[in-house]
Amino acid sequence: MVEPAEAVVRLVIVFLLAFGIGLERQLRRKPVGFGTFVFVSTGACALAILSVELEGQNPLPLLGGVITGIGFLGAGALIRSNDRVFGFTTAALVWAMAALGVAAGAGLYYLAFVNYGIVWAVVLTDRYLESKGFGSHAKVVHLTVANPIRVEELDALLPAGTAEFEKVRIDKEAHLVTVTAQVRVKPGDVDNLLEGLRRNEKVRAFEIE
Repeated sequence: MVEPAEAVVRLVIVFLLAFGIGLERQLRRKPVGFGTFVFVSTGACALAILSVELEGQNPLPLLGGVITGIGFLGAGALIRSNDRVFGFTTAALVWAMAALGVAAGAGLYYLAFVNYGIVWAVVLTDRYLESKGFGSHAKVVHLTVANPIRVEELDALLPAGTAEFEKVRIDKEAHLVTVTAQVRVKPGDVDNLLEGLRRNEKVRAFEIE
């Protein structure tokens, strides 16, 4: 049996832990924000307490159902854009915070706090990588350029050493070259990239996502 005061303490602890992660996600305008993380974590905690109360001998089936259900919720955070899918980190974070809530709800505070430390380590590392433009945080640039254009000129359109060309399509009749490239650029340098493409006379149209 879980005493009422102990149940309240567990819920408050989970709320405070989820508050920090949810606020960080909200401030960074991620697909899942403050309210979702708090609700998922405290809800999982409450269900864990309930499972211990109702299924004291074997609470695992109910707890397993909680984690499985949260997995479907996390899938809703995935965003598909053209050939790329975004939101895996957020979806996994929703699932991890639900597991944290379950651990705290079951009274395993050490597991909840260790999990919370790991979550923050990943979030801060992900923020650092994003600031450097690495991995999934790279921008995809779509360019339409007047033809003829030399390879050297095409390379010069994007920051040196940071671009990886994925597709090149040449329309001889329209005298246009369509290019898709993945560019590793810092968020603060995106404006400079936009301005450089806007001023280039060879560039007929462009899009950055």
